[in-house]
Amino acid sequence: MASIFRQGIALSVARYVEQATMLLTPVVLVRTIGTTAFGEYRLFWLLVTTAAILVPWGLPRSLLFFFVRLDSEGRRLYVGQTALFLLSMTMIVALLVFVFGDALPSGMRDLLHQNVFLLAAFLFAWNLGLLLDVLPNATGQIRWQAQAVLATSVVRAMLIISAAVFFQRLEEVLVATFIAACIRVGLLAYFIARYCGIRLLPLDKQEFRAQLSYALPFGVAGLLWQTRKQAEQWIVAVVFPSAVFGIFSIATTLVMPFEMLRGVLSNLLLPKLSHLHLHGSHQELLRLNNQGNVVISAVIFPAIAALFAFSGEVIRFLFTKEYVSGSPVLQIYLVEALMSVEITTLLAVFGQGSAAMRYEAAMFPFAVLSSLTGALYYGLPGAAIGSVLATFVIYAFYLKRLSAVMSVPIARLQDWKNLGKILSVSTVCALAVRFCADILDPSTPIAAIGGPAAVLVLYAIILFVTGYYRTLAEMRREWDLSALALANTSRPASQMSTDVPPTKHLSVV
Repeated sequence: MASIFRQGIALSVARYVEQATMLLTPVVLVRTIGTTAFGEYRLFWLLVTTAAILVPWGLPRSLLFFFVRLDSEGRRLYVGQTALFLLSMTMIVALLVFVFGDALPSGMRDLLHQNVFLLAAFLFAWNLGLLLDVLPNATGQIRWQAQAVLATSVVRAMLIISAAVFFQRLEEVLVATFIAACIRVGLLAYFIARYCGIRLLPLDKQEFRAQLSYALPFGVAGLLWQTRKQAEQWIVAVVFPSAVFGIFSIATTLVMPFEMLRGVLSNLLLPKLSHLHLHGSHQELLRLNNQGNVVISAVIFPAIAALFAFSGEVIRFLFTKEYVSGSPVLQIYLVEALMSVEITTLLAVFGQGSAAMRYEAAMFPFAVLSSLTGALYYGLPGAAIGSVLATFVIYAFYLKRLSAVMSVPIARLQDWKNLGKILSVSTVCALAVRFCADILDPSTPIAAIGGPAAVLVLYAIILFVTGYYRTLAEMRREWDLSALALANTSRPASQMSTDVPPTKHLSVV
């Protein structure tokens, strides 16, 4: 069995290729379909993603928690009831979108009226395809998931870019996007048929209630978080023209790779931490989570610092000078990404969905009002301020809650010492390279490529000169050994399902 680090590398590489294709796509679109059409394309995705956050309610990701506790028949049942839930919720959300379509902003309203059937079909394909993001991971097929991510991302980019280059119209680009979503559903059907099976009917009401009782609090918390993030974009979409919204959306696109990498870490850890929680190994699961955060942060922190230091040049190089005004927005979101060390997995393992839901609900009005006020008085950067403030406060609440639930001081909930070292080195490297760039004043392409590269090279040199790389290497080795030992000592799922029902091992507060 591959180590958790190698699994993480494989899935991270696949996700980064996906992110690269998602970044390449708008780079081509802004040069082919025009600024206005590109803004409408981003509005289409805003509408789709806003509708999509009302669908999952945490059920797909709950499979990562439950699968290690189920036998083969139980897995078929949980896959089936999750798929039925996604389809049912998509139907409800699609009806809501069409009923209240006239209340949407003018640009989005026109887009909806012109592509009503395409949007409906796309919503069903897109939301059902959410299972492909978690199901292979839940069954331990990490390599298969990495290959699927690579294949679907490359095909999607090829379809959309080809449509943009050959037709140079938004309508054909949207059709290409729908075809790509259908391909994802086809891969999902193949995976289910080969690796886990599915039982759609009849529903087992007791098991469905067990899944809902675990997933819904996390689903509501996730809904509030995503709504909070979407609210900023909606505020910009309402207050500013479509072209300005396209500028704002560039910042969210460039931050996505960091969120994705933390998502990979969370999805890899959750099944393993769920198994440790099942057997009461709380100290071991905390150590595994903390080591994973340090290893991932050793990659994320210098990359964030490099992009922050050269945000203007990177945006100008990738998206032309018309979009460089999005640089302050990107820097604000990078600060948010920097302080969002992964602890949501611990919340999921200890069933703290209700607490997460309460914190998100309490902060939601503050975040929206802060973003609205900031947008009206400070423009695009002001719209992003509410998110950063809310994230900081909610993160503090999460730490306090986990400390109480696990009976562990906040000082031990993360390896703050090593995280601080990595952040300090990353910051120093970014400041030094930025200072040199200001003196040398290189051209935009050289600064956009060479600047971040120089930050990362300097960071690597410092790690080797100080010998700190040995600490990271040892931590990664222990992380792998712990994960492999856990995999080797796991009991068969068939045994787990008979003597430890999932409903008896949830600590939902």
